[in-house]
Amino acid sequence: MSGRSSKRASAVIAMASAFTLALSSGAWANWSSSINSWTDGGGSNGQSRYWADESYSEIIFKGCSVQGGSKTTGVELWDYDALSSNDFYGEKTFTNCFNGSTYASRGEYNGLPQESDYYFQLDNVGGGSNACCLLWATYAGVDTSLADS
Repeated sequence: MSGRSSKRASAVIAMASAFTLALSSGAWANWSSSINSWTDGGGSNGQSRYWADESYSEIIFKGCSVQGGSKTTGVELWDYDALSSNDFYGEKTFTNCFNGSTYASRGEYNGLPQESDYYFQLDNVGGGSNACCLLWATYAGVDTSLADS
């Protein structure tokens, strides 16, 4: 392969890699969904999707209910690191969302490093430990804009 062809192929590969990275699940910022029978810890039944952030994230739950235990849940903020241990940014206790479908629990995190793989997971659902209880929320969302209404 000539030098010119090799450079062109390298440029195409680099652009394709950047495009793929931009479309990965980590590239999303604000999003919303619901929670259906999550319990403590990560995995497919207790860990959110990933999002990107520059310095601020707010996690919001509405319309919460719990099977077993009290009306409370911990929400932990993490970022995923493929080559090292995941970084933990703290836990917020959510209780207000259990007061009805229009009541929101909010956990704000400020001064975060720019990352593309933030996620939250539950801890102490229902005030218990060791995955005692299940949580539902009609709304679970992430806001990274600081422009709350």
